[in-house]
Amino acid sequence: MIIAANKSRYWRRLCSVYKTLVRHVSLAGIHAIALLAGVSCGEKPLSVDDLVDRNVNAMGGAAALHAVQSVKIDLHIVDPGFEVNGSYYAARPGKMRIDITAGGKHVYTEAFNGNRGWQWKGEGDPVAESAKATAALRHGVELPGNLFGLDEVRQRGAKLELVGREHVDGINYYLLNISLADGYSTTLYIDPNTWFITRRRDVRPLHVDIDPTPTSIERRSSDFRQVEGVMFPFASLELDLKSGKELERATINSITLNPPIEPSFFDRL
Repeated sequence: MIIAANKSRYWRRLCSVYKTLVRHVSLAGIHAIALLAGVSCGEKPLSVDDLVDRNVNAMGGAAALHAVQSVKIDLHIVDPGFEVNGSYYAARPGKMRIDITAGGKHVYTEAFNGNRGWQWKGEGDPVAESAKATAALRHGVELPGNLFGLDEVRQRGAKLELVGREHVDGINYYLLNISLADGYSTTLYIDPNTWFITRRRDVRPLHVDIDPTPTSIERRSSDFRQVEGVMFPFASLELDLKSGKELERATINSITLNPPIEPSFFDRL
């Protein structure tokens, strides 16, 4: 069940009724009413800023997150049709590149240099990415988790909105909608037990240049580990929400923070 985030007036009225009942109803009856209502009158509803603060603290704190100027992530990727290794690089103010190898051979590269996207398909010269593929690369580096903390997204033009709560697999998640400057929107699921973002849902193609069909996708992140004071998920799974089909699975082998990266690295092969 999704509970709207802006029900503070309802909450206050319900708590007033709750306190009135103290004088007339048994203790067990009061607890039962509160549980049925789904509220705790001793707790103040959390705001967007509260959730941002709790997530940032859980991920290592603002100082540690902001100290990450660049990152290299070596990972193993499994799709239904292939299995490859990748090296993902990202650097402030918002550049990324991923090099793919199969059987020990460099077979593919995608990059976004902050202005344009390009790809290399294993032979010949690199070519420009389509507008939609470029946007997808930009979204990946802008969203919190690889390079930026959740507290930085609004500074970069994104909007955050608490849209409610939802029970999924026994966890009553906080749902935080993030809208980037170009209009792309996704919903982050924050686990109140850890304050990590462990699920993300949106409608998008998994690989837009391979199949541009918009798909309802859930990304699950798990196996959080600390790297130089910052928490990272070392495993992810992407599923088609409608069919339940597994679309892609990734396992991180290693993460290096602040590796030296030449600026031209994101411009050319």
